[in-house]
Amino acid sequence: MKKYIIGMTVMAMVAITSAFTLADKQAPVKMLDTTYWFLMDNGQVTTTQVTDPSSLCPLTGDGCAREYNQSQTEIVNGVRQVKAGQIDNEIDKRAKP
Repeated sequence: MKKYIIGMTVMAMVAITSAFTLADKQAPVKMLDTTYWFLMDNGQVTTTQVTDPSSLCPLTGDGCAREYNQSQTEIVNGVRQVKAGQIDNEIDKRAKP
């Protein structure tokens, strides 16, 4: 009987340890960050936002529009703009044809 109780205790400890090990290995849930497209003018990012620049800027490359994460932008006087230190850290960019 004593061996049975010890065996069951060991089995319970292994099961509990395995559950914690599996929980640690699961990938964390990634939160989606809202993104914003800003048009460019003479090589400078403007405060003009567009929802989809593909009709204005269909080509990959630079010079027409840039996309930024919400965390890279701020609202100043009611207008969303790219933070000064984030201007060259766009996540996507488009060029004019």
